[in-house]
Amino acid sequence: MTTATDMRPAASLRNTAREAIHIAHEAGKLAFVAVNHPRTQLLRDDLDMLTAPELAGVFVSGTREPQDLRDAAVLLREFELARDIEPGAVGIYALVDTARALLRSAELMHATARVAGLVFDSDAYARDAGARAEASGARLAYARGAVVAAARAADGLPLACGGPLESRELAQHGFAGLVLPDVAGVAQANAAFTPGEAARERATRHIQRYEAARAEGLWVARDGAELIDASSVRKARQILD
Repeated sequence: MTTATDMRPAASLRNTAREAIHIAHEAGKLAFVAVNHPRTQLLRDDLDMLTAPELAGVFVSGTREPQDLRDAAVLLREFELARDIEPGAVGIYALVDTARALLRSAELMHATARVAGLVFDSDAYARDAGARAEASGARLAYARGAVVAAARAADGLPLACGGPLESRELAQHGFAGLVLPDVAGVAQANAAFTPGEAARERATRHIQRYEAARAEGLWVARDGAELIDASSVRKARQILD
């Protein structure tokens, strides 16, 4: 959405983003926007303009500390309550684009119950870490794996910024989706990140077996050698959603 370095007036960018939220909702899609970091003094106005029942989540740019996300959560709650939106309805995603953010990614996931995932910007991270940006290859494999692990361990969604040519490799790393620069690569990204039939069948089976176990007063179930608990079921539901 708006950024501190964008040359267009912030108000214009907010209006464009608000229109896009409405269009996405009308198309039956979830709407997400990137907002400014609290330090920019622009976040309050961003959220004032954009917080609406149609908004599914915000990507907080420049995240470094868990407090950054708590500050955003406080503002979101203020606007949700003022607009009769269920508190917590709008999720927060921390943008991981520096070495500092990467090393604190697990803490970011637990900053507030509203945090729903992490978004890894590989190009920005590479610049911050002094690495070469890559479309593919192993140079950023550790960083990618750390983001995926931190998000998945907290039952959140790991997302990545990138182009459609990276879709399949990022999906293989464990990312749940891709933030694209434009709509041109949507079909290719959807094909890469849509779970296969076997994965959907496994997820459905896990949910059914866990629910059957709970009906018997048990807290875990088994699928062969796999142990199915509440966390497993939340991940299974993410696949089916």
